[in-house]
Amino acid sequence: MRSPYTVLGVDKTAGPEAIKSAYRQLAKTWHPDQNRDNPQAGPRFAEIAHAYKLLINPALRRKFDDGEIDARGRRRQKPLRGYAANPFKAFKQAMAAAAAGGADREDTGPLDPDVFEDMVSHIFGDAAARRARESSASTGATGPRTTTDAPGMDQDPLDALDDLFAKWKTRHGSTPELPPQNQHQFISIEEAFAGYTGEVSFENGETVAFAVPPGATDGTEIRVPSPDPWAQGDAIVTLHHKAHPRFRSAGADIHADHAVDLAEAVLGGSVVFQGLGGPLRITIPPWSGSGTVLRINEKGLPTGNGRRGALHVHLRVMLPKKPDQRLIDLMQSERKTWYV
Repeated sequence: MRSPYTVLGVDKTAGPEAIKSAYRQLAKTWHPDQNRDNPQAGPRFAEIAHAYKLLINPALRRKFDDGEIDARGRRRQKPLRGYAANPFKAFKQAMAAAAAGGADREDTGPLDPDVFEDMVSHIFGDAAARRARESSASTGATGPRTTTDAPGMDQDPLDALDDLFAKWKTRHGSTPELPPQNQHQFISIEEAFAGYTGEVSFENGETVAFAVPPGATDGTEIRVPSPDPWAQGDAIVTLHHKAHPRFRSAGADIHADHAVDLAEAVLGGSVVFQGLGGPLRITIPPWSGSGTVLRINEKGLPTGNGRRGALHVHLRVMLPKKPDQRLIDLMQSERKTWYV
């Protein structure tokens, strides 16, 4: 995941106002409503919102700048510097722990490259991790690939790493599948429409931020990676829509009630309705009784493919607040043929 500074296009010395200004401009540019034909708009908008949340929070920004968390908000260990300490110690300890916990079980599949790259980064630093990845992608390369005068090292680090990696793959196929933590969070329909950023608290007290792109339906599940997958599983966050005074959600569709007077119900007309994305004008057909549903396409929640669900307006015929004698007389004179 890219650095939040890169996502927002700001310098590491940028102040809160510069961060807010960059976020507003990017959010306006990449909002899904402005890019309905661009399937990348939703993920890009979510990335922008996540970067803003990380940098505008002084505590999270400090942790990221100090290398305590990564761009996803997950805790990370700082790579060892120099060779005063055995650079393979952390790797060997992790491998020994994996062997003790899973040496007798069958291999469950190939090692996750991201997990291995994190371990390489921990031992040698980010540059070495990049070199190891590039080297593994090449073919036909043999013999020492780098030279080092590190004290106590009689083997090139990348060659030694190949040996350790081979042992790692035979002893432990992948990160252990610890049971996930199930959590529930309630968001408003407006947050589901515009996109949502939240936080998950894990059992060890660590908090990880996550972003949800616009269009999260009720019951959407988000998997938040564990900051320490060896000690606890990922978090499965189920999103629920809060009760709303005007709207009800059904998948990507939105339902709402609208009151009309008797004259509008009989004669029809045009009214302004306040939808999720702003006001819109809807036409009421003549002779629309209570229970009539008007469907307005592309006015519901974003669906992630540049489109939106529908808005369903349920008409409710309302009598005047005060008795209307003319209406009473009309009803009495036509009592036998009128049904309301």
